[in-house]
Amino acid sequence: MHTVYIIYSPSTDRYFIGQTKNLRISLWQHNAKTNPATAAGKPWEVKFTQQFDTRNEALSLEMKLKNRNREQIEEIISEAQTA
Repeated sequence: MHTVYIIYSPSTDRYFIGQTKNLRISLWQHNAKTNPATAAGKPWEVKFTQQFDTRNEALSLEMKLKNRNREQIEEIISEAQTA
């Protein structure tokens, strides 16, 4: 399974969108500051996840989400939390 995720950093007030085969490891890496794109944002919190059978499906959603603005991302998160 492949997971698309949105994480949020309260300290930088930023969202990060990614995809992974292992969310637990990816979140650890973000919080361990091993990823330069997210090093300043510790601690990161998972706000949204969606699983897919194939990496191509996950990459497709990841790219669509990365083309959204902050308001749209927050709406997606809100809808997922109420579903």
